[in-house]
Amino acid sequence: MQDQNFEPLPWSIKYIAGILVAVELLLSASDYGLLPSQDLRGSAYVNGALWPGLVWQGWEQVYAGQAITMLLSHAFLHSGIFHMAMNTVVILGIGKRLGAVLSNGQLVLLFAASAMAGGALYLVLNQADVPVVGASGAVFGFFGVWKYFEYTARRRMGLSLTPIWQFIGTLVLLNVGLYFMVGGLLAWEAHLGGFLAGWLLGVVFARRARQAGHRPRR
Repeated sequence: MQDQNFEPLPWSIKYIAGILVAVELLLSASDYGLLPSQDLRGSAYVNGALWPGLVWQGWEQVYAGQAITMLLSHAFLHSGIFHMAMNTVVILGIGKRLGAVLSNGQLVLLFAASAMAGGALYLVLNQADVPVVGASGAVFGFFGVWKYFEYTARRRMGLSLTPIWQFIGTLVLLNVGLYFMVGGLLAWEAHLGGFLAGWLLGVVFARRARQAGHRPRR
C-alpha cells in the first residue's frame, strides 16, 4: 500500500541535480587526469563563471552575450565535489518539499531566476576580480520561497512568526561565520539576491495559486 505522506521527487529537481552532479564529476575527472584534457575546469570557469570584470573593467568577452549568460551558467559550476554536494543536497531536500506546491515549470523558473538574481546582486555590490561559481544563489532562492509559504501559512492560522525570523537570523549568522572561515571568499551577495528572488517568487506563485482556487501548503 502506498504511503499517503510520500511525495515523489519532481522530475525538474532530478534533472537539475543530475546536471550539477554530472558537470562536477566531469570537471573532477579532468582534475585527476582521468580524461585526455586536464584543464576542463579552467576552460569551464573562463566560459561560464561569473566574472565582475566583464561588467566593471570592460574585459573582452570570450563569446557574444557572455556577460548575460554567466548570470545563470555560474550556477552549474562548483569549486569541487564537496561544494557541489552541499548545494545539491539542499536542492533535493527542499525541492522535494516544494514539489507538493509548485509545478515542474515553476521549480525550474525558481532555480534559474534565483541564480540570476544572486549573480546580478553580486555584480551590483562587488567589483572584485575573483570569479564566482556555485548554485548557492539558487539554493537560497529555494529557502526564500519555502519560508514565504510558511510565513503566509502561519499568518493565516494565527501562529507566531518567530520561527521564520529565527531561521532567517540563522542563515545570516551562518553566512557571517562562513565568510570569515573562508577568508572572505563567500559570495554572500549572491545568497541575499537568491533569497530575495525566492521570496518574491513565492508572492507570485501564491497569488497565482489563489487565482486558480488553490492554497499553497506548508
